[in-house]
Amino acid sequence: MSPWNAKVARIDQPEPGLLSLSVRAEGRNEVLVLVTLPGALRLGLIDDRPRGASASPALTQLRRHLEGARIESVETSRRAARVSLTRSGKTRYLIAAPSKPYGAWWLCETDGTVVVRSPGAPTAAPVEDGHLESLDREALLTSGTEALDAHRRLRRQQLERLLQRHLKRLEKKRDAILEDLRRATTADELHQRASLILAHLSEIPPNSSFFETESWEAEPQPIRIELEPPKSPAETAQQLFKKAKRLKRGLDVAPLRLDSVEDEMAELRRVQDELTGCSTEELRARLQALGISTTAPKERERRRRQAGARLPYREFRSSDASVVLVGRGAADNDRLTLRIARPHDLWLHARGVTGAHVVVPLSKGQSCSSETLVDAATLAAHFSDLRGEAIVDVLYTPRRFVHKRRGSPVGSVTLGREKVIAVRIEAERLKQLLENERKQAT
Repeated sequence: MSPWNAKVARIDQPEPGLLSLSVRAEGRNEVLVLVTLPGALRLGLIDDRPRGASASPALTQLRRHLEGARIESVETSRRAARVSLTRSGKTRYLIAAPSKPYGAWWLCETDGTVVVRSPGAPTAAPVEDGHLESLDREALLTSGTEALDAHRRLRRQQLERLLQRHLKRLEKKRDAILEDLRRATTADELHQRASLILAHLSEIPPNSSFFETESWEAEPQPIRIELEPPKSPAETAQQLFKKAKRLKRGLDVAPLRLDSVEDEMAELRRVQDELTGCSTEELRARLQALGISTTAPKERERRRRQAGARLPYREFRSSDASVVLVGRGAADNDRLTLRIARPHDLWLHARGVTGAHVVVPLSKGQSCSSETLVDAATLAAHFSDLRGEAIVDVLYTPRRFVHKRRGSPVGSVTLGREKVIAVRIEAERLKQLLENERKQAT
């Protein structure tokens, strides 16, 4: 391809599985595209640069090495494509190959030493010497539109499969909630069984595996209650009381959870019904708008690690050294509450005003100390529209009672139950808390 004399002006990876090199060749602006989605190695020249994602750290390194280089040749085999580029008299190879989930690329020296590679790519590039076929500019012009169409088609298939998988996950979640609701209806029966055990405690022989009595209904019915030796009947009764309480608590929040899941399923089914008239770009945008990531989990994790992802919260220490997390903004509040906080963590928010979500991480079964509660409430008041008030009402509840309805504004949630603490803002306490903030590493 020497007669082409193409100079690389820009390198992009606008979409997963698509690498584009914007080139200037004999007064023309053209774009060399390489498609590396599984089952589709395609190359070609197109007129306009595809737009999309911003550069990853690895792509930024690739740009530093190759922008300004001249393309000497473009070659392809069944397994890989190789672009030979020269800058300042030094030749290097850009090699691209299809693989799951989005393919891989490498920048190599002519001896095979890898200079930089895409996230998740194997440490060594495929060696295809002897199997490579050279492509000239005319051949690449012919295949350019086909390459881009192949990428759109395969990417769309990936997104459609993602939509289907997400729907199946939601269906399983819905079925689990319905099962929780069914089990919750047994709470009263369990409570009655526990009460019957305690009422007949003196009549139950030691180490009995069951006892029989009558229910307390208007028309008593025979009832057999299973016991669990070597546990005492009293211990069995307490276990039944706890289980009944837990089931009733689930009954309080399960309808909200069910509504949320069914709303999300309905929205996804609407997207599914409209697939025919929906472009790949529109499908991706709609999935992202619903909070569904359109990149593979491992790819997302790699991107987060490489970017040194900004945490959605600030971290403080209470007077007894407990951790208190404070959301940085509306979208960060959603991430903190809905993705990071666990069901048994304590959640706080200034009552009736805009403000930060505050979370106190707790172990399962652990209670929040009174000092940490006051400290967390102080931070919730400080990072709210009531900053500066002498006394502020702050809501608090376990995270499991905090829910987000479909279509609600960013950062907005609803509570299944709550308590209120009227916290008096103590200047010295607030000062100490702010001084104990743990700064995020940069």
